[in-house]
Amino acid sequence: MEPEVTNSLTLPEIGCFQCYQNGHKTTNHYRFFSQFIGYKTPILIHYQLDSNLVIGEITYLNTKDKIPIKLLGTIEPDKNYSLLEFDKSGNVTGIITGLPDESIFIGNLYSPKTEKELVMKLTLLDTIVKSPDIKPINNQIFGTYHYQYGKGGFNGDLEINKVDEEKIDFNILSLTNIERVPNIAEVEKDTITVSGNSFVYKIPKIDRREFKATFYKDFVYVNYTKGYCSGQFGLNATINCIFLKTK
Repeated sequence: MEPEVTNSLTLPEIGCFQCYQNGHKTTNHYRFFSQFIGYKTPILIHYQLDSNLVIGEITYLNTKDKIPIKLLGTIEPDKNYSLLEFDKSGNVTGIITGLPDESIFIGNLYSPKTEKELVMKLTLLDTIVKSPDIKPINNQIFGTYHYQYGKGGFNGDLEINKVDEEKIDFNILSLTNIERVPNIAEVEKDTITVSGNSFVYKIPKIDRREFKATFYKDFVYVNYTKGYCSGQFGLNATINCIFLKTK
C-alpha cells in the first residue's frame, strides 16, 4: 500500500520526524522531501536507511500517473548522499548527490541520458508513515540482477541460483563504458553458504580482497569490506555496486 501523504506536496510545511542515533542506523519511518528540480519540476522523495544504505522512491509530480520510481544509494564517508534512480530494467535514469540535514536537502540531479545536471533544493515534509519491510523472504533472492548507466555506459550483472538449503552459486560481471574497449571486473561462478540475507566472499588467490553481498526484496548491494580491490580488476572496473533484480 502506498504511503499516505497528508501535506501539500509542492508547498510543504517544514518538519522533522526522524532522529539520528549513532550515525546512520536503520530507521522506522520514511523521510519525505518535496520541492523542485531546477525550480521547475516538482518532485517528492522519501527514503529509509539501513546502515549506510538509502532505500526509497522519487515521484515526479508533473507526470500524469505520478508513478514512484525506485531510488537506491549510499551515504558516503563525507556524509553526502549518492542516490541512483532505477527503471524496472535496471537502467540508472538519474543520479542524485547532496547532503540532507534535519529540514532541507540541497544537491544535484544528473541524467546519464541527456548528460544534464539540475540543481535540487528540497524541503522536509512533516508526514509520518511506517517503513515497509525491505528484507527478502523465502527464495526471493534467486534470479538475475542488473545495472546500467545509460546507453553504452558502465553496466553489470549478478546471477544467483539455489544449490541446496544452505548454499547458492553466483557470478558477477561488470564492465566500464562499452562504447570504448571496456575494462572488466569479474567474479567467476562459485558456490558459497548464505547467512541470513547476505554472504561474504574472499576473492581466490588474492590476500585481503573480499566483498559482502546483501540481498533485499528487489536488489542486492555489493560492497568491498577491506578497501578498494585495486589491481584485481581492469582499470575503473568494479563490482562495488547496487544491482536491481530484473528476473
